Amino acid sequence: MTGKKNIKFQIDAIDGLHGKSAVSVEFAEWRKRTEETLNALFGKDSAEVQEFNAVYYTPVFLTCCMGDEDFDEAFRGGLAEARLLLLSLLEKISRPS
Repeated sequence: MTGKKNIKFQIDAIDGLHGKSAVSVEFAEWRKRTEETLNALFGKDSAEVQEFNAVYYTPVFLTCCMGDEDFDEAFRGGLAEARLLLLSLLEKISRPS
């Protein structure tokens, strides 16, 4: 697969993660594959990889009053942020040089 196809595949795979959690096997595999794709395209220490790794999928601050809905919301927010980032990277590599 080309870099563009790999990123598109990872973007499409986000839909299959809804209903999962940040500790699910499916999410861990998706995150690993996405990071590997970005490493191959941009380099291990690139700003793009660092930005992807900076996305939070769990609440930044934890309190004793937090319930499952707080974790679900943070996970959905992280997936949305990752989708936007991957879409912007797809656009970046699709532009003619």
